[in-house]
Amino acid sequence: MSDWFVVGGVTLTPWIAGLCAALLGWVGAGGDRAARLAAIVVGIGFVTTVSVAIASAAAPYQPEEVVFGSTSVSLDALALILSMLVLGLSALIQVFAIRYLRGDLRQVWFVVAANLLTGFTVVMVCAGSVALFTVAWIGAGAALVMLLATYLPLAQARDGIRRAGFRFMIADTAFLIPVAILLFTARGDIRLDQLGAVAESLPLPVQLTSAALLVVSALARSSQIPFHGWLPFTLAAPTPVSALMHAGVVNAGAILLIRFAPAIAPHQAVMIGVFVAGAVTLVYASAVRLVRPDVKGRLVFSTMAQMGFMIMACGLGVFAAAIFHLVAHSLFKSTLFLGAGMGVRQHAIDRDLPPRKVHSPFALAAAVTISALVPLAALAAAKWVFAPTVSPAGSALLMFVAVTAGVALGTALGTTFSPRTFLTGTASIVVLAFGYVALLQVFTTTLEPSTTINAAPAWLLAVPAVGLIAVQLLSRNPYRTVHLRDLVYSRTVTTALPRPPAIPRPPVTTGVLS
Repeated sequence: MSDWFVVGGVTLTPWIAGLCAALLGWVGAGGDRAARLAAIVVGIGFVTTVSVAIASAAAPYQPEEVVFGSTSVSLDALALILSMLVLGLSALIQVFAIRYLRGDLRQVWFVVAANLLTGFTVVMVCAGSVALFTVAWIGAGAALVMLLATYLPLAQARDGIRRAGFRFMIADTAFLIPVAILLFTARGDIRLDQLGAVAESLPLPVQLTSAALLVVSALARSSQIPFHGWLPFTLAAPTPVSALMHAGVVNAGAILLIRFAPAIAPHQAVMIGVFVAGAVTLVYASAVRLVRPDVKGRLVFSTMAQMGFMIMACGLGVFAAAIFHLVAHSLFKSTLFLGAGMGVRQHAIDRDLPPRKVHSPFALAAAVTISALVPLAALAAAKWVFAPTVSPAGSALLMFVAVTAGVALGTALGTTFSPRTFLTGTASIVVLAFGYVALLQVFTTTLEPSTTINAAPAWLLAVPAVGLIAVQLLSRNPYRTVHLRDLVYSRTVTTALPRPPAIPRPPVTTGVLS
């Protein structure tokens, strides 16, 4: 009975919230009242999840599970963390949307669609079998398309729906093929902890094909190259929709890779493909983000870059690190989208400031030296304290993080080189390095899957590291690279706008004019 109460309190609250909102909207009780009730119900689910997490912290956690024949809903450690994240962010965003959409005719539509998306996402992270995960995966995609239709009369919104729906249809078709093969081989549903044994029984070509198709579906849902064309076209969505989408939906690709790791991770060729897709997306989106003039556009390509890093971590086989970045990115990006108005104001202030002062060669050399040594030393010390036995892939990932932290510190010091900037930047890097390694070790100990992993070689991280450094150096020298910046800007702007309608040609007349 306890399992039913706990699992039901976590997984059913978004569905109850959506149903209540739909009924209140149907009887004409007002969208504001429906939104408030839905936010309260989802908040109850979040409190339930937090209570389970607190109760499990005092003793070794025993996963709660409810079985329906061959299908089950399991609240293991990963599901508990992700459910807490999804329900908490959904409740927060719905509270924000009460005032944002007050008086809007589409308010009830948003509330119902948001809770459908939340419900399918929670079921997906708690699914204990392949069939239930598949239903939740397809349902989450459909709910996202429904959520993007909040402002359906807008032409740009319709274009985003068309592009997202088309790519999701291709990706879901690719996902259903290996799922059908696995279910047919097992003559029924498969528990996720038994997926590896079923996948190993398939012929090797079928294993490789199935793993590749699963990766295709994950890349499309997380807007990774070559399936990245849908996310930049969602800028017409209202701010609560963007916050919910960027904080949760695009993370689904990593969830698929982790849950289906027994069928994907044993094949190094597939894992290298995962790494390459994430690395290329990371460098590309980082370059585009630097030339986007609009705040939401920058946030969109920042999300793509973060998803690229997360997918890249999955390709290296450090799945716990991917989950850690998933959680951190969701919290960070939801805050940025909900505060996008302040971002617009700050961007206007920065635009009107005088050009930054050109520093002396000595100051620039000191900034480069400090930005290279401080992150590396801080992460090395944190690794020695918290994670002395980290894997080679984990060490390479820490080295990559040191490079990115060095780029961020170098940007700050290169903009304003002063004792205050030096002390503030150095102290921030040291604190973040120790906190990052400590939390990463906790996630690794708790969530690292016990499956065969034949990951991509760790030395491949040097390629995206060099790419990010090159992008940053080009952005710091706008006068010599202005033609390149203009080219990237024009490409991104033209690909982020709907195609204009074709202008009909005038009819061709024949004969003699009178």
